[in-house]
Amino acid sequence: MRFTLIGLLAIAVIGAIIVFVGPLFISADDVRSKLFAQVEAATGYRLRVSGPVHIAMFPSLDLVAEDVGVARSASGDAAEIATAKKLRFSLALSTLLNGRVHITEVTLVDPVIRLPQAEAQASAGAEGAAGTRSTEKSAASTLQRLGFDKLHIENGTVILPASGGRPGKQIGALMLEASLPAIEDPLSFDMKAVLDGKRLRAAGSIGSLGHFLDGVATPVSLAIDAPSYLADSLALAGTATYKGGTLTLNPFTAKAGANSVTGIATYSGKTFALNQLTAKVGGSTFAGAVSADLSGDIPYIAAALNGQTLNLDTLMGKPGGSARSAGGGVAASGWSDAKIDFSPLRAVNAKLKLSFGQLISGAVTAGPIGIQATLSGGKLNAELANFKLYNGTGNASLSVDASGAAPKQALRLSLAKFDAYGFLKDAAGFQSIEGTGAIAIDLTASGTSQRAMVSALNGTAKLEFTDGAIRGMNIAKTMRSLTTGILAGWEESGTEKTDFAALGASFVVAKGQAQTSDLHLAGPLVRMTGAGNVDLPTQALKFRVEPQVVASLEGQGGKTDLKGLSVPVVIAGPWAKPSIYPDIAGILQNPAAAYQQLNKLGGGLVSLPGAGSLGSTGSIAGGLIQNGKLNKGALQEGAIKGLGQLLGNQGGGAQAPVVDQQPVDPAQVQPKPDQPKAKLKSSADGGAADGKKGKKRQAAQPDAGAGQNLAPEAAAQQLMQTFPGN
Repeated sequence: MRFTLIGLLAIAVIGAIIVFVGPLFISADDVRSKLFAQVEAATGYRLRVSGPVHIAMFPSLDLVAEDVGVARSASGDAAEIATAKKLRFSLALSTLLNGRVHITEVTLVDPVIRLPQAEAQASAGAEGAAGTRSTEKSAASTLQRLGFDKLHIENGTVILPASGGRPGKQIGALMLEASLPAIEDPLSFDMKAVLDGKRLRAAGSIGSLGHFLDGVATPVSLAIDAPSYLADSLALAGTATYKGGTLTLNPFTAKAGANSVTGIATYSGKTFALNQLTAKVGGSTFAGAVSADLSGDIPYIAAALNGQTLNLDTLMGKPGGSARSAGGGVAASGWSDAKIDFSPLRAVNAKLKLSFGQLISGAVTAGPIGIQATLSGGKLNAELANFKLYNGTGNASLSVDASGAAPKQALRLSLAKFDAYGFLKDAAGFQSIEGTGAIAIDLTASGTSQRAMVSALNGTAKLEFTDGAIRGMNIAKTMRSLTTGILAGWEESGTEKTDFAALGASFVVAKGQAQTSDLHLAGPLVRMTGAGNVDLPTQALKFRVEPQVVASLEGQGGKTDLKGLSVPVVIAGPWAKPSIYPDIAGILQNPAAAYQQLNKLGGGLVSLPGAGSLGSTGSIAGGLIQNGKLNKGALQEGAIKGLGQLLGNQGGGAQAPVVDQQPVDPAQVQPKPDQPKAKLKSSADGGAADGKKGKKRQAAQPDAGAGQNLAPEAAAQQLMQTFPGN
C-alpha cells in the first residue's frame, strides 16, 4: 500500500513538472516558427502576430497567440481577410518532442472574417480546365498537410461580400465545431449564428472529404433550423460530386414540413442550375427548370415552371381566401399608409415563364393562365395573355418601375364575358351585381403605400354588365321611399332585386378622382342615367342620377326616346353608406317638361299597378290655364303632385291630395286678386293627417286655377319640408 501511494505521488509530481516546467524546455519561438511556416506553406496565407505567444500545457499542449491577422500573401494584397483576438493551436506532444509539429485542433476566439469577392472566372478552354484541376489538388493537398482533427470558432463574425451596390451582410455570434480526423474520414460540422438579428443553426456532413475532392460521388447531408426564415426545419440529402470545378447534386431531395423539392442541382463558376425540378410547396405542385447567374453585381435568374395548381396564398404563407369578409375588399379604416418594400425588385434581374392550369389568390380562382415576366434594373413587366377567369377571357399587363426614388405602377386589363357576381364576390366581397361583365382598365399610379398609389391613380376604366340584376335593392321602391325623407344608405335587403338588361359606366381617373358622365341602366320599367365622381382616396362618391319609371317592359334594345318620369336623385357621401335624396331643384328647373312627362305617363301606365293614382295628371285641367295662358305655378304643383302620386301611393307612401278633375272652361277662369294665396301642399302631407284635418284641407282648397303661381325656389322649399315628413 505504501509503495502504491509513493507511485501515485511520483506520477503526480512528474505530471506537474510536465505541466509547469515542461514549457520552460520548449521554445515558444521555435514552435511558433515551425508552426507558422507549416501553415503558410500549406495554405499560401501569411500570418501576423502582434501580441504575446506562449505555450500552455493544461488541459492540453497549446500554442496560444494573441492579436493575430491573416492576409493573402500570394495576391500581394496587404489587406487582412481575418483577424482574431486569440488563436490557439493544440499540438501533439509526441511529435513535438521529436521536433515535428502536428496540429490536432485549431481554435479562433473572437475572429472577424471578411470573405473576399469571388475572383473572375478562369478562362475558357484547356487553360481554364487545367487551373480548376490545379485548385482541386491544391485544396486536397492543403488539408492533408495541415492534418488537424478539429476546428473551433468562438464568437466569430463573418462579413459577406458586397452585392448589388449594397454592403455585405454580417453573420454574428458564430459558434462552429468542425471535425476531420483524416482526409479520408467524414467531415462534419455544427454551427450556430445570428443573421440580421435572427438566430439560425446548421449542421451537415460529407461522407469522405478525400473521395469528394477526388471527384468521387459522395453522400452529403445538411440540416438548417431558422425559425425566422423557415416555418419548418429544412433537411437536404443527396449524392455530391465535385469535378472540374463543378459541384453536382444528382439527385437531391430537400424537405421542410410538408414541402419538398427534388431534382438535379449544379454549381459551376458562378452559375447555379436546377434541372428536372419537381416541387410540392403549399399544396401546389409544379415542375421545370431554374438557373441563376451570379457573376455580376446583381444575380440573374431564369425560370420556366408549369403545373396544375399554383396557390399564391399558401406559397407566400398567407391565410386562405375563404375567410375574406363579405363586406368588401377594403378595410373600414381605409387605405393603408404602411410602406411597401420595393427593394427586392432591385436586388435581382429575372426572366420568368409560368404556366398553370389553375391559379388561386385569396378567394379568386383563375385558369388556365400563362405569365411571362421580366425584371431588369428594378423594372418589372408581366404579361398575362388569354387567361380564363370566371367563364371569361382576358388579357393583362402589369409594370412596376422601382428604379427611382418613387416607384411607378401601371396596369392594363381587359376581361370580357365573365360571371360578374362570382368574380366580384370572390375578389372584393361585393355581392350586389350579377350578370355578364366586361372590364377595360388602363391605369397608372406611383407611391410606396396603398394610400399614395390610390391618390396618384390616373387613366381610364370602363365597366359594362348585361342581363343581370342589382341584388339587395329595388330602385323603384327606393324612389318611393324618397317621398318620406332622405335615405341614409342604400336600403339594402336580401330579398330585393332590380333587374337590368344593361348597366355600366366609363371613368376618367385623375389623381384618384374617377369622373363619369355616362352612367346608365336599362331595365323593365326603370331607366337610369347619371354622372358624378368617385373620390378613391377618401372612399366617397357624389352622383346625380335620373331614374325613370317608364311605360315599357322592354329592357336593352327598347326605344331610347321613350319618355318617362325622371326623378333626379343625388347620391353623396361615403360609398359604403351614402345619403340619397331627391334633387328637387332639378325637378323645378323645367316644370313644364316634368308635367308633360307625367301627362304622357298617365296613359302609358294605365295597365300597371298603382296607375289609377295618376288620373289627376291625365288632362290639362285644374287651373293650368289662366286668362288663356299657361300657368307656370300650376305646372309646378301638377308635376310635384304627380310625382307624389306616382311614388307616394306605391308601397305605403304618403297619400296625394285631391285634385279637381272636372274640365274647366278657360273663359270662366277669372283671377281673384283679393283672395289670399293658397299654401302649396305636396303628396307627402296627406298620409299622416287624420280625417278631420283632411276635410278642412279640402274645404279650404281654393279654386284650382287661383293663386298657385309660386316661384320655383319657394316650391322647392315647401316640397323639401314635406319630404322629411314635416
